[in-house]
Amino acid sequence: MARFTVATNWDPELIEKIIKYPVRDLYGSAPNTPIGGGRPSFLLPEVSEEEITEYIKEVHKNRMKFAYLLNAPCLGNIEYDKGYYRKIIEYLEWIVNIGSDYVIVTIPFLIQIIHEQFPELKIRVSTIATVNSVNRAKFYAELGASEITPDAMINRDFKTLEKMQKALRKYNCELNLLLTDGCLFQCPFRLYHYNLMGHSSQTDHPMKGKYIDTCILNCSIIKYSDPVELIKCRWIRPEDLVHYERIGIKNFKIAGRRMPTNWIIRSVNAYSNREYKGNLIDIIQAISISAEGTYQKDPIEGMRKCLDLEQKSKIIIDNTKLDGFIEFFKNQNCNAMCDECDYCSKWAQKAIIRDEERVKSYVAILKTYLKDLTTGREFGIEPKEEIKKSEKSEGMRWEPRIKEIFDKIILETPEHFRQIAKIAIGTMAEQKAKSRNSDIVEGIDMVGAFLEGTPESFKNDMKNSLKKYGFKVK
Repeated sequence: MARFTVATNWDPELIEKIIKYPVRDLYGSAPNTPIGGGRPSFLLPEVSEEEITEYIKEVHKNRMKFAYLLNAPCLGNIEYDKGYYRKIIEYLEWIVNIGSDYVIVTIPFLIQIIHEQFPELKIRVSTIATVNSVNRAKFYAELGASEITPDAMINRDFKTLEKMQKALRKYNCELNLLLTDGCLFQCPFRLYHYNLMGHSSQTDHPMKGKYIDTCILNCSIIKYSDPVELIKCRWIRPEDLVHYERIGIKNFKIAGRRMPTNWIIRSVNAYSNREYKGNLIDIIQAISISAEGTYQKDPIEGMRKCLDLEQKSKIIIDNTKLDGFIEFFKNQNCNAMCDECDYCSKWAQKAIIRDEERVKSYVAILKTYLKDLTTGREFGIEPKEEIKKSEKSEGMRWEPRIKEIFDKIILETPEHFRQIAKIAIGTMAEQKAKSRNSDIVEGIDMVGAFLEGTPESFKNDMKNSLKKYGFKVK
């Protein structure tokens, strides 16, 4: 029978709602720790050490175990400083004292420390460690790991997973497979992204948790530009757990510690019942970055503005259209054959629903913000050569008065967002004109674009600007 490892958001009600499911353990951490983890601190709920202690007691009362996350991939070499080494040891002592059953770790040296000094703690190797082969799994088991969450990129490599599971038996070590990973297949930003998040959740890091998530920008541009990439992501459907159980895997991980309780329960319910008749994106991570509004905690205004528009281009992966999808991968070498295969493309056409025009607008604003970062404009550096291609309209003309008003309203937006807003709202207005079979952008198009493309927090100001120029808005 499948057993689940489930993310906690530290909500006491989560324990009450989850006990009816086959959940073996909950996992989580404070938003900032001396070691850090795989999520930035600003996305995670605030929780005190006292609250963590009481929470773990409640988990144990309900016959579940707890795993504490210490899975940042890098400590910037400070682990070899005498004072910081002592701080790490003291934190591990606290984790033992509060009754945590497991620790989830990425760094091999940290695994060795825990195995040597804290043998009462079971060690689970994080997926961030990219365990993707039998030999690598054996190395971690020999270091002292009792469980390994393998690299999600091999989630559909049945041959490797089966051989890995068998090889670990003699070490009394098991696999714990991540079900809900929505990252790009073989993502080039993945390792860098985990480093960013790890440093952003470390208590003594000089940036104090602040960073600009260029990895999310790049990832979202790729996924929203080409829907086949959503199918290539290594998520596992609830209906397909049986195929992994047949090769000996019985432990499965459901991520989502930045998410509200209703989201976590929805995902746990789907996997427990082996069925989900809805949008697959609603039970997995890392495709919809704006899901449940957690992105609004991002300290970077440019990121918040970009992700606010994601909701208007919501993509659906119809899970009911994916029956039989997994069978192909039992004999396919995706690493070698992906460029020669159109299997995922055919399933994308079958299962993905999206608003092409809104997606185009969303991708345009992401690209603009990324351009501001790579050219230095975001950091106050004027580019040596302004690239205007993205601002050119594709054969569309604007009614002169409307274009004049558009430019004036754009100038009223915060300077920080001006370039992004000009391209995103302008593109949206032109698309609205096209939908009317018009080759001229008129007032109705511009007003609609401003109202649709402006984030809720700025919408009243935008309505007032439009009224000032004589437009009637509700």
